[in-house]
Amino acid sequence: MSSRTSWRLFAVFSLVSMLVLAIGLYMGVRDILFPSAVGWKTDKSAGEEASIPRENKIQIVALGDSLTRGTGDGSGLGYVGHLRARLAQVAGQEVYVLNHGVNGYKTADLLRDLQKKEDIRRTIRQADIITLSIGGNDLFNAGAEEVRPEESQKRLPGAVDRYRQIVKIITSLNPKAKVLYVGLYNAFADLSNARESYKIVQLWNGEASAVLYQYPNTIFVPTDDLFRTGGVKYLSSDHFHPNQAGYRRIGERMAEVVR
Repeated sequence: MSSRTSWRLFAVFSLVSMLVLAIGLYMGVRDILFPSAVGWKTDKSAGEEASIPRENKIQIVALGDSLTRGTGDGSGLGYVGHLRARLAQVAGQEVYVLNHGVNGYKTADLLRDLQKKEDIRRTIRQADIITLSIGGNDLFNAGAEEVRPEESQKRLPGAVDRYRQIVKIITSLNPKAKVLYVGLYNAFADLSNARESYKIVQLWNGEASAVLYQYPNTIFVPTDDLFRTGGVKYLSSDHFHPNQAGYRRIGERMAEVVR
């Protein structure tokens, strides 16, 4: 093979490699900035869309923040995936999940989506079970080395009001679905002002539970007790999100509530 031919082949190979890297980089950045819904299905049909089938299936739509997304779980399941696995085992049915969770979401972000994004509204109408985790980012900052209870206290009324609107929209779109709200836990129990952060968590959970009490098919799922004793071992390295074991505990509790 002549040197000219070798250089041509090298140039073509380099160009293809750069193109593949560019596409990979674009897709990675796009997933971070504009995360799409994630679908888990019990069957593995190739090329099948994440749309939710209707007959003899349990259909879960997951809404909310990074807890819904499963951040911190090395298995990638999060509480939604563990809930799906447990329900599939117990019910003996196929369980489908469409996960709309977005890292960093606050009540204002989710409320905006529910008001404006018809694709999300459509999947809510189709669901048997709707899971929801929201509010933690309104009150606390992920990875914070300290908690400022005074700031959290100021943020609480507005967050509760937006949460109330969120629940109202979800239940109006699908009055028959079971809505499971994941209560907040205190991820800052080992800090010096743990008592104050516990009070904020208790205030929020009380308000959230009171809102749900107005609707017959909504359920408050407590999680604070799961992390109260030795809770650090159930947190991921960021000291805010659960790890795989923590998410499993949440998902199994949610499955018990549904049953």
